[in-house]
Amino acid sequence: MAAGPRNPARSLSIALRLTVWYALSAFALVFAATAFLYWVLVTNLVREDARFLADELDNVRLILRGAPEGAWRSGATLPARSSRGRRELYIRLLDRQGAVVLETRGMRRVLPPPSLDALTAIRSRQGVRADVRARSGETFQALTAPADDAAVGYVQVAMNRGYEEHLLALYRARLGWVLSFSVIACALVGYVIAWAGMRPLQRIGRTAERIGSATLDERIPIAGLPAELSVLAETFNTMLDRLEGSFARISRFSDDVAHELRTPINNLRGGIEVALNQPQTADEYVETLNSCLEETGRVSRMIQSLLFLARTDSATEPLVREVLDVERELTAIAEFYGASASEAGITLSLAAAAAQHARLNRTLFQQAVGNLVANALAHTPRGGSVRIEARREDGGLCVAVADTGCGISAEQLPHVFDRFFRVDPARAGSEHNIGLGLSVVKSIVERHGGRAEIASQPGRGTEVRLNFPA
Repeated sequence: MAAGPRNPARSLSIALRLTVWYALSAFALVFAATAFLYWVLVTNLVREDARFLADELDNVRLILRGAPEGAWRSGATLPARSSRGRRELYIRLLDRQGAVVLETRGMRRVLPPPSLDALTAIRSRQGVRADVRARSGETFQALTAPADDAAVGYVQVAMNRGYEEHLLALYRARLGWVLSFSVIACALVGYVIAWAGMRPLQRIGRTAERIGSATLDERIPIAGLPAELSVLAETFNTMLDRLEGSFARISRFSDDVAHELRTPINNLRGGIEVALNQPQTADEYVETLNSCLEETGRVSRMIQSLLFLARTDSATEPLVREVLDVERELTAIAEFYGASASEAGITLSLAAAAAQHARLNRTLFQQAVGNLVANALAHTPRGGSVRIEARREDGGLCVAVADTGCGISAEQLPHVFDRFFRVDPARAGSEHNIGLGLSVVKSIVERHGGRAEIASQPGRGTEVRLNFPA
């Protein structure tokens, strides 16, 4: 039996990560600081011991210089001398053959005499310093150097470092307690800081949870947020603005579609019901069928336009283009609409220079310009004129369609490219207008990377310009 999909393991929360990282970093700093202090303490103690032994060596040398010749009897002993607290000082005098001339009582037991080879290897007047561990486990620091005396060849001074070892051990124990407390304190402080830092994110999360299709007007309050989260909140609010606008457009679009489809469907239903319920002549049946055919054509055009707009809005593939002769394409469009213009008593003219070429999609270009010409012919009274013009502007192609119709008021002009917008449903030609022609034109131009513009004056006409990029 196949195993079902496993739930992915949940990763650590940001607050826990911040707590861990803060605790580790803070503990690392505390550990580095205490380790440095411990190193400074050890270094100072070693340096102080070395200086102390060097001073004692100089004192012994001074005593040797002032003593009469033969004053030192071989095999004599000196009592151990305490100095600076609990530290014991040992002194040993050796002749040039390495034999002990004089030494502190008990020194041989804790510190055996050096060999002759070790003595002859000493070249520096400052001597050689070494740490020696006695059989008892105690640590001694010994300094062996030439004596600068005729009777005595070498001097060895040694010091018990038990006190320093005890001091360092006590210091290490206290450092252990300090570090243990630091780990706990760093973790607690890190948790408090992480929790305080995550509160704005939690507030953003709670706000986001409340936002739905019915509450798109709600926004994340930016006041009091850190600078980084303010940018995130502003971006999120901007996204909500776009979503709210999209939902509003979709809702308005759905209402417009329902409203526009209701009229032709009611007309179809009414005509069919009348034809079925009331006896009619053959001519009346033909008229009813023609009316139904006209309404179905209107619905078909609306559906085709809506499908085109939907495909354009969701198009992800690049547009298929080819190099077009603009003058030839516009001539074909003018010839296609020439008969309709003549029947309506409208003059249709074309002004396009030869040898103008542009990379466009032929079908979409013809549809955009054809929609403009059809719209201009539908809203231009008899005796008027419609002019198609193509010219170069800013390195690109500008195709303009101008008419001498009644024009559009300044209040309505910004909305003419909106879907299902009609300037005046009662004006001439509106019975065939579904309010999607200019929306389709705008989508086609924008798909080519251009823009559509319109200029109009009431009573003087309208001009629509399609600007295609180079």
